[in-house]
Amino acid sequence: MKNTLWQNEKERLALLKRLVKHPTVTNTQGEKTFPSLVHQLLSQLNYFQKNSDHIQKVLTEDDKEALIAFYHGTRTGKTIVLVSHYDTVGVSEFGFSKDIACDPDKLAYYFQQNKGYLDEDAVNDLISGDYLFGRGTMDMKAGLMLHLSLIELASVEAWDINLILVTVPDEEVHSSGMRKAVEKLAALKTEYHLDIQLHLKPTFQQASIDDQHYIYSGSIGKIMPGVLCYGKETHVGQPLEGLSSSFMMSYITQALEYNTQLKECFENESTPLPVTLMTRDLKDTYDVQTPFKTMGLFNIFLFKKTPKDIYSAFINTVITAVERCESEWLSILEEENYQFDTKINVLTYEQLKQYAIKRYGVDHINQVINQTIKETSELHLQSVNVVDKLMQLCKNIAPAVVTFFASPYYPAVNTSYDEGIESTIHLVQNTLKNQFQRNSERVHYFNGISDASYLKFETDMDDMTLYAQNAPNFNQTYSIPFEAIKMISAPTLMLGPIGKDAHQLSERLHKQSAFVELPVILETVIKSYIES
Repeated sequence: MKNTLWQNEKERLALLKRLVKHPTVTNTQGEKTFPSLVHQLLSQLNYFQKNSDHIQKVLTEDDKEALIAFYHGTRTGKTIVLVSHYDTVGVSEFGFSKDIACDPDKLAYYFQQNKGYLDEDAVNDLISGDYLFGRGTMDMKAGLMLHLSLIELASVEAWDINLILVTVPDEEVHSSGMRKAVEKLAALKTEYHLDIQLHLKPTFQQASIDDQHYIYSGSIGKIMPGVLCYGKETHVGQPLEGLSSSFMMSYITQALEYNTQLKECFENESTPLPVTLMTRDLKDTYDVQTPFKTMGLFNIFLFKKTPKDIYSAFINTVITAVERCESEWLSILEEENYQFDTKINVLTYEQLKQYAIKRYGVDHINQVINQTIKETSELHLQSVNVVDKLMQLCKNIAPAVVTFFASPYYPAVNTSYDEGIESTIHLVQNTLKNQFQRNSERVHYFNGISDASYLKFETDMDDMTLYAQNAPNFNQTYSIPFEAIKMISAPTLMLGPIGKDAHQLSERLHKQSAFVELPVILETVIKSYIES
């Protein structure tokens, strides 16, 4: 094919290396400047030289940019959206080699001289030459590379379909890019009367033990309930005069972490068990006062359960843990001849807020909440700090345990057994098998958390009312554009090349899969929609 940029294995490899060499660790300057590189690359294509306004940048709430490129190939409205993210996790684990973590050629040479950094499987893959190492090679700049190649091919061959390339920042933290991009997608749909039939999103495989391909017809949900334990301070020399919040939290952590009762199953798959993402006391300095404020944030995955389902199970688990804590605390006090005639209260954020409003008035409490959120830059800590402020105003109800939600929230999505998706999965499997002798296995839920959560509307808005009531910053500094998601909602398939060890020093991409096989697969999938 003449006069093309990214239509053979060598050209795609060079494109990916160029994308990877621009570091885009989340919340760094490189992440902010990367969209300009993508814009520059797309502007080389004849289609976008003639339609420069079809490349647009969308500013996010945290001053980053998502990039959207629209190939308008048909008047029928039939549209497929190509979604990727360009930010990566950090590179601190690379140690002395972190300066070359985003340079695949230099990194491969370094690993060849220092194989002790890698495990046996990674060493074998390095020696084989079948894999490309480097931060972002697999997660997820290979996906963006494939989408750039695909949209070039569509424009050169004048495919009779609309393609929208969407690449976003911040998937690795709060998904500010995707949450803003869906609003632009909704606007494009309205302006051009688009019929969005499919969202295609690349991803990495869950397993890292084989060279089999995996395709995902859903993406796991993630929700982050939290707890603030508010005890009673005392000097370490008189520990029984107070109640340590760390002591209280220990019971809650033990009850929640690895709790199999909070696991959810679908077909032969199950959610990973809940774990603590953060727990610490809120003392500002070291001294001999016992901690009396301790927070914990917990990661809970979901398939079909709603925020209401999760919150109910979470609260019940917390209540049981607090009852056990209280019982054992009373036994200690009795043994030491101390009196304790106050129960440990357990309440939700909404209950705490209403109690505070009764005491201080709605205007004052709203002012406290808004000011606290304004003064807290980190989204996940805004809920924690609001609960802390309200408890300081309502110390009379201590000792107490307050439950709440912290940002972010990723709704679970799934399109398994959708007729069109099932047909596409079979097409992918047959094409890989017949043309490349490679097996492809379908997985119902990708368990790595992804921006796909915002591409298909499956949420009960009544449940979101409960979420909003117990997430202090929701619809203020953190929001989910459900109306826009409704508008662009369509079956979603996660289809990407083979790779291994996401978020690890040994992150690597299978070259044959990425540069030879997936371009054929994606072209085949798109053309099947053109012909349908």
